[in-house]
Amino acid sequence: MPLRRRVRKPFPVGEASVTAPPVRIATIGAAFSANKGAASMAQAVVDRVPEVVGPCRIDVLTTYPTEDRAEQPTGPVRIVSLRPRQLVVPVLPIALLVWLVRKLGGSGRSVASLHPATRSLHRADIVLDLAGISFADGRSFPILVYNVLMTGVPLLLGCTVIKCSQAVGPFHRRLNRIAARRVLPRVRVVLTRGERTHAFALELGLVNAERADDLAFLMEVPDAAQRFAARLVEDLGITGPFISFAPSAVVRAYCAEHGLDYVAMMAELVRHIRTSAGRPIVVVPHSARPGQPESRMNDLPVCRDLVAAVDDPEVSLIDRSLRPAELRAVIGASDALITSRFHAMISALAMTTPALVVGWSHKYAEVLQEFGAEDLAVPYDRSDGSTLPEAFDLVWFQREQWRQRIEDALPKVLARAGHNLEVIERELRATSDG
Repeated sequence: MPLRRRVRKPFPVGEASVTAPPVRIATIGAAFSANKGAASMAQAVVDRVPEVVGPCRIDVLTTYPTEDRAEQPTGPVRIVSLRPRQLVVPVLPIALLVWLVRKLGGSGRSVASLHPATRSLHRADIVLDLAGISFADGRSFPILVYNVLMTGVPLLLGCTVIKCSQAVGPFHRRLNRIAARRVLPRVRVVLTRGERTHAFALELGLVNAERADDLAFLMEVPDAAQRFAARLVEDLGITGPFISFAPSAVVRAYCAEHGLDYVAMMAELVRHIRTSAGRPIVVVPHSARPGQPESRMNDLPVCRDLVAAVDDPEVSLIDRSLRPAELRAVIGASDALITSRFHAMISALAMTTPALVVGWSHKYAEVLQEFGAEDLAVPYDRSDGSTLPEAFDLVWFQREQWRQRIEDALPKVLARAGHNLEVIERELRATSDG
């Protein structure tokens, strides 16, 4: 079955400036494996930034170096290990020592060279922070510490840091507010992904906040990814229209904290979809670490549990890790998407596929709002046996109207996403001029 491809005009980024030697870019907060939302942002950097700034060397500092090398990312990419334990020791002490040397008038280059990660960051012309969400109330203390260290280390090293489009806030909790006020004003630019995030940033007093829609919208879906996805769907025995479903281990954990059975809720929704829409369903893990236990970076176990709970031959599982462009191709070929993964939603919108989203944060609705589709987001703690089927029917029986609404809004969203590239180019020019 040939996959339906939705063609969009590429974002016009203007003529790329030619630099010699190549611009050195380092990325933090994203990997090519595990969370494919982060991977789609990293791939967008590889796809689009060279169009703006010319030839690049891109170091991806990743928590999954072995898996990322196995993904074989295309482009001028070098994988650099920065696992959480390395971030604490030896990277943080090295960064503190570099900061001290710089305070005393030195460059700190020899100290930064003591570890590949600090060497990569210190030599970078610009550091792109690709965290999808950071410094947000409701996240655990270890994640807050990780947010502080991940962004704070390159700041200690004297790097020019841009937080590419992401959600931040709210900042009502004291510890989160204190941490954010210590770190975020020192970032060159904080690109806020939606109006609510931008309002949170302004409430915090950030004068370096600018609006930009999600960088992942700019990721390319090459013909090879389209062909691969087509074969994958055919191998599942599906030869006609289908609906895609991307569950989330993160939302499952949030549900468990509130005494809710996420898999049971999703299974009931799948049964309703089979009755209401009569389409086969393809379950896709949008974050996957094959052979590893369930975690916020691994949806494979929850996907398997969902398929087992439904026990329907028309509900199939892609039981493997896919590259972000391949995932987007599968989602783009479906008639609708049901998901709890934020960047699965982004892929659906980028491919004009209507999506029902069962999420946990303001980040879902603020992006859907750009398409006039915020009604398609249902908070997990407001989901029950009737809410989700009714929400799906709202999507399904008006899917062509939703598709047209998304298509009409997409050019403006792509232009706002392109502001990420404009800021990168602007700050690189300012750094070189300075």
